[in-house]
This record gives sequence, C-alpha cells and structure tokens, in this order.
Amino acid sequence: MHASQSSPSRLNDQRVLRVRVTGFPRRAAAAFLDLAILFAFTGAVTAAVALSLHIPIPGVREIGPDLLVAGILDRNPMAVGAVGLLLGMAGLYQLYFAGIAGQTPGMKLLGIRIICRRGRPPGPARGLLRLVALIPSVVPAALGWLWAIFDREHRALHDHLAGTYVILDEE
Repeated sequence: MHASQSSPSRLNDQRVLRVRVTGFPRRAAAAFLDLAILFAFTGAVTAAVALSLHIPIPGVREIGPDLLVAGILDRNPMAVGAVGLLLGMAGLYQLYFAGIAGQTPGMKLLGIRIICRRGRPPGPARGLLRLVALIPSVVPAALGWLWAIFDREHRALHDHLAGTYVILDEE
C-alpha cells in the first residue's frame, strides 16, 4: 500500500472532531464561580475550626484581604492555615474537575468543558501538567491567562503547555 492510500479502519481513527472554542468572558465567569465555591468552602472550614478552638472570629467589617495579609505577616496559624487550605483545595479541585472530569462546576453551569487533542477529558497526567502550568500562567499578573483574549483559539498559556482546549459543551 502506498503512503498516499489509507485503509478504511485507519480513516475511522483519524476522524476530524469539530468543536467550538469558548471565548474569554465565559471562561472568566466560570473561573469566578469556581473561586467563589473555593472561597466559600475555605471560609466555612476556617470558621468551623475557629469556633471549635474558641478563637474569636472577626466581624464582617473587619474581614478582607488586609486582615489576611496581616495574619500571614504575623504568622497567625488561622490565616496561614486558611491560605494553605485554599491553595490545597484549589489544586485538588483543578486536578479532579479540570483534569479527570474535564469540567469544573463553574464550567458545567456555563456550558463549557476542557478537552485534549483527542476530544476527551485531559486525564490525570495532563490534568497535573495543566495544574502545574497554571502557576506561570497566573502568577505574573495573570498574563498567561489573559493570553486567551488574544489567542486565535482562545487558549491560555496553561492550555498551550498542557495541550488542552476549552470548548462549548454541545452534548
């Protein structure tokens, strides 16, 4: 068989998957929904631990980023624990939902999902690579994440590094 000829079974393996990539606004909205879920969970667990240890909880007007930064700088165990819990849960959340399931709760609500080049959810290894790639994508002022605004395929830096696409869920 010549290189230009293909068997019918080989053609079936190389079918073209037609998808529509999602734009940045929908991705950003899904990310904010996911962050709200993570902040709510972290806040609830931190409050429950503080109450069980009889640690006074600050008033609503006192809660904010400055309280957290001051707590971290003072090495307050509750502030450091809350940040550690948030980072750990964000990692597990991304690894499971984005990597293994292919869709975070925020993405599900907004009708988008993550796929690899073969059209399936990324899987654990690619999900871990995507999670690690989120660090350089988000840390320098989220420039790698904002890249999706200008990219022809609306892929952020971590999508390019992990070989993933965020598409409209048309199933």
